[in-house]
Amino acid sequence: MTFYPDWDRVHPEHKWKILRKQKGFIFWALYSSVGGVMYGFDSGLAGTATAFPAFQKQYGRPFTSQPSGYLVPANYQSGWAGASMGGLVVGVMAGGQILEMIGRKHSLAFGSLVTAVGVAMQVASHEWKLFLAGRLISGAVCSISVTLAMIGENTRQELRGFFLCLTNGSIVLGQFMLACISRGTSTIEGKWSYRTLIILQLIFVVVLVGGYPVYPESPYYLLKKGHTEKARKALNRIHGSKDQTLIDAEIKRITSNVAFSEEVRVAASRKGPLLVQCFQGTNLKRTLIALIPVAGQQLIGAPFVLSYATYFLSLIGVRDYFTVSVGLYIVMLLSNISAFFFIETAGRRPLLVLGTLVLTLILLLMGIVGCFNGHGALWVAVVCMFVWSVAFQLTLGAVGFAIGSEVTSLPLRASTQSIVGFTQGFAGWLVGFVSPFLINPDAGNLGAKVGFVFAGLGVPLCVIFYFLIPETKGLSFDDMDYLFNNKFSCRNFQSAVKGRHGSSNDPLTLESQRQVPGLGSIAVKEEA
Repeated sequence: MTFYPDWDRVHPEHKWKILRKQKGFIFWALYSSVGGVMYGFDSGLAGTATAFPAFQKQYGRPFTSQPSGYLVPANYQSGWAGASMGGLVVGVMAGGQILEMIGRKHSLAFGSLVTAVGVAMQVASHEWKLFLAGRLISGAVCSISVTLAMIGENTRQELRGFFLCLTNGSIVLGQFMLACISRGTSTIEGKWSYRTLIILQLIFVVVLVGGYPVYPESPYYLLKKGHTEKARKALNRIHGSKDQTLIDAEIKRITSNVAFSEEVRVAASRKGPLLVQCFQGTNLKRTLIALIPVAGQQLIGAPFVLSYATYFLSLIGVRDYFTVSVGLYIVMLLSNISAFFFIETAGRRPLLVLGTLVLTLILLLMGIVGCFNGHGALWVAVVCMFVWSVAFQLTLGAVGFAIGSEVTSLPLRASTQSIVGFTQGFAGWLVGFVSPFLINPDAGNLGAKVGFVFAGLGVPLCVIFYFLIPETKGLSFDDMDYLFNNKFSCRNFQSAVKGRHGSSNDPLTLESQRQVPGLGSIAVKEEA
């Protein structure tokens, strides 16, 4: 029997049927995520290139214990990691402003063209400083592109978790592509073994610039600028023009959210800068919930595993480390795809709380194994990396981005996302900067004992997640406003909202008095 949804209502029980009817939107979302793939490829490039003997000879110093006879010093590697993450911070902070000024379509094209400049600088470099400058530019513009891949404001509530997972999925796909291509180029002799990796980033530039003429602008952005007819045309291109009831419902839904967000933003601005308000009253708790998972991704070891996996495998004695790293990224990609299903079935809180506990225990085991020598200990350490990668992509890696987009209040979303981007960039810079000093033979040379460091950071994260992370699956923005404003415990969100809905007539189509902290009630008819 064919399913014909009433698009004016929310149907969480039919999310998979609705997903099958959103083929056009899926294609638009996938193209929007090309920037995320580019970011994933770029973020691991320097760490992967460090494993190439030709790269070590070009940028390193003589070091007899290394098979190539050269070693890239830890301070060079830290500088490149710091430049990439510094660029990330700048790009994320600027990305929201650029999106606001020129829209998603023009921003993608702008980011792509500037990426080409960073690529050219890296290819032309013969010493570490110019390479660092190229890494800084690439990090900035790639992070703008990954910011634009977050399309939650255009996504229906039933599918919000699925499409928010797409951001991390696109990044993992980029890292997987990097691992596969580096395995192939590792057989090339000389400088082109690693230069090929750098030049291939131009493929993303060609795809994004080539699709620019036909890429539809964000309907949310167009409606926010008052261009209703342009938004309708964009929605028809994204969803197809066959079902005009869907187009009408999306116009109504997005317009409602834009109107409410603008009303509250204007009212909130009278109380002071929106950035300051993110840390006032109940907004402080919401901001912390958005920040801690993305910071946790970095502190639990993501920059180390995702950026330095190939190099680390070579350091601990894995013979065919390029092939093993390809297997590692295959596992991560499949795990991330599985997370698209689990986030809407298991929910956000179980994945974050239990997932972080499992990650911490795996890191502890890895550290213990690192205290022993021998072939068996080596492969147990490798297995720990694989199991950690599966657990990370199923839990904290996938959900960390999603929950941050869900818990923020609408008028403070742009400001909160800027803070989230800064926090992620700073935590990533910190871990990325320190990692070479932990594992490089000319520095800490910890080997698998590095697991102790990240396990130690994981323990407080487990405690914080248990008390602070709510279950947001199926909750509307109105529900979350109500729950935070009435100071319900984060562990009891689902039961509290069931009690609330049990006493209302129809919470999914109700014209409600939306409560805003310190601003009273604002009546807006909204499809939740």
